[in-house]
Amino acid sequence: MIPVGVGRGLMSSMKRMANQEITDKRQKKIQKKKEAGQKSLIARFLLGIRF
Repeated sequence: MIPVGVGRGLMSSMKRMANQEITDKRQKKIQKKKEAGQKSLIARFLLGIRF
């Protein structure tokens, strides 16, 4: 049997790791949009980037 304190510690650390993965994905997506926004209008059109 696992003590309650240890179980809580494991669950909270797993929750933190999951939240970090979600945050990382979100930040990468935002970064891609910023990079696309810096391209010229013609480059955006040719690359098929929609805004």
